[in-house]
Amino acid sequence: MLSQKQTEIYERAVSAMGMMLNAGGASSGMIKLYGPNGKPLAPSSGGYTYQRSGAKRAGSMKNWRPRKIGGQVQEAMEREALTARAIDLVQNDPNAAGAVDGIAQAVIGAGLTPQPLIDHDAFYSIDKEEAKTIQRQQRNIYKTWAPFADAGGRLNNGAIQFLLLCNTLEYGEYLVLLPMLDDPTRPYSLAVQVLNPLRLKTPLDLVGKRNIRDGVELGEYGEAKAYWIKKSDALNPDKYTADVSRNFLSIPRKQGHRLNVLHGFVCKEPEQVRGVTFFAPAMKLFRDLNDYLDAELVSNIVTAAFSLFIETGAADDPSIYAKMLANSTLDYTDADGNAKQERYQEMIPGQVMYGAAGQKPHPIAANRPGATFEPFTRLIKKTLSMALGVPYPVLFRDPENVNFAGFRSAMLDAWRVFMNYRSFIGQGYCQPVFTMLMEEAWLKNQIDHIDDFYENMWALTRADWRGAPKGDIEPVKAAQADVLLIKNKLKSRGEAITERGGDRSAVFEELAEENEDLLSKNLDPSCDESAVNIEKEQTDEAD
Repeated sequence: MLSQKQTEIYERAVSAMGMMLNAGGASSGMIKLYGPNGKPLAPSSGGYTYQRSGAKRAGSMKNWRPRKIGGQVQEAMEREALTARAIDLVQNDPNAAGAVDGIAQAVIGAGLTPQPLIDHDAFYSIDKEEAKTIQRQQRNIYKTWAPFADAGGRLNNGAIQFLLLCNTLEYGEYLVLLPMLDDPTRPYSLAVQVLNPLRLKTPLDLVGKRNIRDGVELGEYGEAKAYWIKKSDALNPDKYTADVSRNFLSIPRKQGHRLNVLHGFVCKEPEQVRGVTFFAPAMKLFRDLNDYLDAELVSNIVTAAFSLFIETGAADDPSIYAKMLANSTLDYTDADGNAKQERYQEMIPGQVMYGAAGQKPHPIAANRPGATFEPFTRLIKKTLSMALGVPYPVLFRDPENVNFAGFRSAMLDAWRVFMNYRSFIGQGYCQPVFTMLMEEAWLKNQIDHIDDFYENMWALTRADWRGAPKGDIEPVKAAQADVLLIKNKLKSRGEAITERGGDRSAVFEELAEENEDLLSKNLDPSCDESAVNIEKEQTDEAD
């Protein structure tokens, strides 16, 4: 309820707002501008806008006419073409494969683990000690479930996270089902089934008939209501070859508050419903660079295989020598009906090649690649790293000719990207699964001090997802910085432990146990300050 004074202030504000809206007339709904003659100024016709050179259609910009996608079918076909090319890159291009693996290793590593963050002040029925007890139980529940996370029984939850990020980079998205398995050998029924995103598509007989866009059935506000997933064709290839609705399953996104499907992608456009591969902006450069390296390598092999070229004389026919040296031949008829023959010869090191005209031997020097080869390829890789958002020394693991400050700057920039991906997997996949796991554990009476789980379900299961630390080029200086921040109350010990990939509670318990063991053996558990000072002096002298 508002007090009388607050009511008067509110009424005056509403009255003032009404006066402003009606200043130019009750029907205008806007404030009017008046000229020197006292009459309202007419609205601007846009004459103050200047032409932008980026929109001109002359010179080098004449043929730059971007094409719009004509409908949802063409949009799906283009995305599928990008995905198919990205898969080919990752499976056959070492640079693309290394980029995916390197980013996934840095972001996920062995897996993200939860740090429960229950705010006990938000619950009147839970005190600080009870919140600590619940958080300890939640950590133990997750550790018990994580090795059995995969419905197929092959992967633990860390490996699933790694796979989902690889799928996000390669396919542009990940697709997960969350079945409840009735298996007495499992500690919990909740399981994770990772599907290939290529299964998600719109059946041909439903195109344009329902609110389905690229396999995702949308609701009133564009939210995902159901997913159309193609059935497996491994058991009966003849039955499931056609992309029609009878060969698909329509799986609702959730039933009540429980999720059935997790579909994650990095959204960069409004109204986007499917993800686009990580390699889309740089796909042509990746392919061209791979072809260039392959051609250069083959040229070096051919050049190294021939040690000498001998001219046989004007009267001799080089085709005779070619026929004798050929390992295999292919006879065929061309379009005009002429008989043709192609000869293939295996390149063997130390081989001699014979040709026509003259009697002069010519040694063949293997002088490839040229001096500009490495700078050119490095320039292309820098362009690729810019397109993918990760600095070149980190993405291609090439610290050569990079000083300490430059590499540290690249690492910091890369870790901003890595932390975004870590948050993407942590909040998009790990947190919903963690909430569902805690619900099952509460229903099994494995969590204490909670009377009604559903009243504050999201607050009770809030967690921070931590992975392996980024590491430091100079660990002594990084440790000294932590000590200085902790000493000046700018950082907590728990935060420093968590940043290094540790569990605050576990570390504190281990330290307490260690102190008890030291005291029981009449040893001083305090830190040796002289050793720290000596190490600091040695570090300063080295610097």
